[in-house]
Amino acid sequence: MIRPSRPSQPAVRSRFARVENERCAVSASAPHTVHHPSAPGPALVLRARGRVIVVDEAAVDWVDGAGNYVRFHAGKQAHRVRGTLKDVEQVLPPRFVRSHRSTILNLAAVHELVRTPYGDLVAVLRTGDRLTVGRTHRRHVEAAFAVRL
Repeated sequence: MIRPSRPSQPAVRSRFARVENERCAVSASAPHTVHHPSAPGPALVLRARGRVIVVDEAAVDWVDGAGNYVRFHAGKQAHRVRGTLKDVEQVLPPRFVRSHRSTILNLAAVHELVRTPYGDLVAVLRTGDRLTVGRTHRRHVEAAFAVRL
């Protein structure tokens, strides 16, 4: 008995992507692009709420998970995109390190690492945000800075 083949699932469009040249990102998504004026360099293309937002990769301080969504924090702005931290981790370069089960840090945004009296490690960012580094991810953060705290 020959069974009819199933129609293939449509390819899921990625809600975020990394591009090396910002001009490419803007021209590829021209009609609904919110252009973030910055120096040319690697950029993140985020699809959120019917818009395509181009964010300079260096401007992203940290990324956190919020249920089925991911928030990219760039200065005072936060862009919420549907997806998982695991997917984001695969797109971001090595200067972004997982610091907690729900947080990814940009190493360039870390101002200092502080040890609390209880033995916890807290990353203080250039924006003043204080993020706890999880025990399971502490070694990755320490290795990224090549220090043992």
